[in-house]
Amino acid sequence: MTTQSQPTWVKEAFRTIGGAVVSYINQKRLEDTKSYTIELSLPSQMPALPSGRNMIQERLFGKPALSLLELDQAFKRIADAPHIRGVLLKMSGFAMPLADLTALRDSILRLRKAGKRVTAYAQGYDNATYYVASACDAIWLQRGGMLVTTGLLRQQVFLKNALESVGVAFDSVAISPFKSATDALTRTEPSPETDAQTNWLLDSTYEVFTQAIANGRNVSLDAVHAMINTAPHTDTQAKEAVYVDALCNEEDFSRLLDGETIVMWEEATNRLPLRVAIAPDAVIAVLPLTGTIYNGKSSDQPIDIPLPIVGDDRLGDVTVVQQIRILMKMDTVKAVVLYIDSPGGSATASEAIASALDELAKKMPVVACMGGVAASGGYYIATSADYIIAQPTTITGSIGVITAKLVNTDTLKKLRLNPFYYLRGQNADIFAPINAFTEEQRAKVVASIQSIYDVFIERVANARKMKPESVDAIGGGRVWTGAQALENGLVDELGGLHEAVNKARELANLPQDTPIFIQRAPQGTPLVAQLAEKVNPAAAVRYWLNNLTELTKGQALLLLPSEWRD
Repeated sequence: MTTQSQPTWVKEAFRTIGGAVVSYINQKRLEDTKSYTIELSLPSQMPALPSGRNMIQERLFGKPALSLLELDQAFKRIADAPHIRGVLLKMSGFAMPLADLTALRDSILRLRKAGKRVTAYAQGYDNATYYVASACDAIWLQRGGMLVTTGLLRQQVFLKNALESVGVAFDSVAISPFKSATDALTRTEPSPETDAQTNWLLDSTYEVFTQAIANGRNVSLDAVHAMINTAPHTDTQAKEAVYVDALCNEEDFSRLLDGETIVMWEEATNRLPLRVAIAPDAVIAVLPLTGTIYNGKSSDQPIDIPLPIVGDDRLGDVTVVQQIRILMKMDTVKAVVLYIDSPGGSATASEAIASALDELAKKMPVVACMGGVAASGGYYIATSADYIIAQPTTITGSIGVITAKLVNTDTLKKLRLNPFYYLRGQNADIFAPINAFTEEQRAKVVASIQSIYDVFIERVANARKMKPESVDAIGGGRVWTGAQALENGLVDELGGLHEAVNKARELANLPQDTPIFIQRAPQGTPLVAQLAEKVNPAAAVRYWLNNLTELTKGQALLLLPSEWRD
């Protein structure tokens, strides 16, 4: 529904009174002239956006982890507090995509630019923690800890032989050998194309990883390579080589900070200046588009188990289109930022979402911000935006189409089940799990995915102002990092949500303090049912099986290979 407009004098009264209250609170909070450093323990997993749990859900499911957006907003408040000298970040390991770690680094760098000292502390450093710590002014290591910056490793597992042992097979048709979303199910080893693609992705990621450390530590790339190639390092080795700046335990924090007071984050949050927009006339909406794209409604996985592909959250076209139509009717929304973290999925669902976003973009500026992965269908929906931003290590591209179906006849025979099928129509079994595609059926599937691929190519060409043949040369299922995508013309800028929001303000001619809000998906499942699913393994199994069925029933897929989805 359209938001109700209020008389101007009412809005001005709200702004005047609200502004006075906020100013008074901030004045009181800033009366504390004694300087101190905030100590904050970073969780191992930090979602890009807040979870949106209400008070009841928090009581039932627990308080959600601090999000990257919330941390960045907190850092802005810290930057406004003259009595806060800096922040001490305690790290215990990260289980996040490199793109999200880059967003975390960017927040730290902005805080340092504002004049605050940022120190990293950990009991030990691996690749991820050291990558983030290298953005800080100083790196402290607990005595006895290790520096295990051993470089990047990717594993690919091929399941064809294992599946055949139980009578299961998959048959797939891809637009090119680079479109390898089902290779893990249909091959026993990497194809030459997959091998080449894996190496160029690792090369690009490694370059970003090492260059960031070199910049952060103000050392040469050769020095970073030497650190990696000689790792692991003991605490004393790391200190002697100046890979870390101090060896200490937590009891030494105050001494190393010249006796400065340390205030825990939980206490400090009530002493930070407030940033509140009172009765804004204009806002920027952030629309999260996360998960594998399916036809139907969005839903979250009942149990958080990282199963490849089928264990992802469902990004349903019905739900997303409804959200987009709501945004179009909101008078105060002047621009939209799409936060995309999706490996793609259903081709028809991707088209439905993109079509609705096309209409949204006719009314207001739309900026796409890519998270850890925005590939295949995830890239397809990004083409509706006026401007695309990706992190250097975002996995994107994968412009291509694939179709797969499950063949389980041998499994049924192994179980002593004897199915009989009765067909009417020459191709009634084309997507049935009876046999692999016949040559005639395969030709029809090839024609189908070629038609969808042509639409994909045309959409990208129009959006990126490129020739179709140029898109095809970097398409065909090829996967790129964000840095490579920028070189190939698939994105406009490297950065994260901070840069995307600023760009949306610029395109909409809005002030830099224009607030944002997150457009949540309507809650379709009652709270009691949500709680029941969380403790019911059968609900998770049904969820996984439904996802597998959807992805292997022969529909056209715009889907990224699972090995590139952290």
